[in-house]
Amino acid sequence: MVKLYLFSLLAIVLALLVSLYLGFPGDPGYLLIAFGDTTFETSVFALLAAVIVLYLVIKFILIVCHWINPWHLIRFGRNYKEHLRAKSRSKTIEGLLYFTRGSWESSYNLLKKGMKDPDASVVNYLAAAYAAHRLGNKDAWMNCLETAENKYPAVRSTVNSLKAQLLFKSNQLDQCVAVLQQMKISSLNDTSLLQLLKEVYLKLNDWEQLEKLLPALEKNSVIDGQEAELIRVRIFIENLYRIGNQRIDFSDTEISAQLEKAWKKGTALYKYDEKIVKHYADLLFKLDQKEQASKAIEVALNKSWSDELIKRYGELDFGTSHRQLLIAESWIQNRPGNARLLVTLGRLAMRNELWGKAREYFDKSIEISSTAEAHGELARLLKFLGEEKLADEHQEKFLQRVGAQLPNLSMPKALDKV
Repeated sequence: MVKLYLFSLLAIVLALLVSLYLGFPGDPGYLLIAFGDTTFETSVFALLAAVIVLYLVIKFILIVCHWINPWHLIRFGRNYKEHLRAKSRSKTIEGLLYFTRGSWESSYNLLKKGMKDPDASVVNYLAAAYAAHRLGNKDAWMNCLETAENKYPAVRSTVNSLKAQLLFKSNQLDQCVAVLQQMKISSLNDTSLLQLLKEVYLKLNDWEQLEKLLPALEKNSVIDGQEAELIRVRIFIENLYRIGNQRIDFSDTEISAQLEKAWKKGTALYKYDEKIVKHYADLLFKLDQKEQASKAIEVALNKSWSDELIKRYGELDFGTSHRQLLIAESWIQNRPGNARLLVTLGRLAMRNELWGKAREYFDKSIEISSTAEAHGELARLLKFLGEEKLADEHQEKFLQRVGAQLPNLSMPKALDKV
């Protein structure tokens, strides 16, 4: 401002000196400018004065603009916005750091604040949704995912994938299946989706849907051959169980026929599988198809020996104890040291009222392996035979060895106590 003042003062002084020297007061001069029909007339003195004034005004404006500099205001506004964005980004980063440490409440609050940033990404919403889930706030995490799905339609599959996982973890299985089935339409070969579908169906015991899904699970290597076989076995068992429990709609005879039909459809390996055969025999036994049940066990034992099946063979009264005893005695020739088979032989002998033979089998079984079942069976047999002292000794050993539950067997009638 001082320079401007001095420059203006100097210009005025020089103008006065020139005016006096040239005699402007007496003869200011004359200037005519013509352009077409337009003319401009003025004195040379007035033109000079106008140029000086215009120059001074422009100079003043430039000085003021340089002093105020509106670009500084624009730059300040931009810097302030960038500061706000950086602050929001720092909230997001801080929220993610809390997320990795498992501080769910702090993480959720910071990530939610970071959502206000125009540069916020879908990561804010996904991480905030998971943090809200860990806090048990279903409304919050559902809202985060719905907002993310609307704002970022390009990553809808990722959003729905997390939604399905959180629904599964929250045990909202029906909603989870609905989301996964919708996703399956566009992402048929997504391994993570197939894995989650498998887990949901297992938890829901939806064996029919799991059976339909099995080819896709194998094709995409979601499960290996061993797990696939275990699932098939479980599906086969559950199908047998479903058929065997239709007593409201079908008679026992009809159910038995359906069971036999389903059994024939199974692979040959299933007919020798310990768990499957035991399950099938139990279902037939409940339907009073006892002979058929015993034969299913016999076929399996002839093909593949199982201590669990031979135990079941002696526990249940299939009503064919004489035939069973003959068959079981043929097995002992190749397995003379099998304690479980000897207990079964003893039980079959008791059902045939062969008390002496039953005692021999129980004694021999105890010599090989002192099991609770052998001691228990021998104890109650000896008690009914009147050998109280020896019966008490075996009863004590029976109780010391857990005390297995003993099946109902025939007892000597002559000494039977009411």
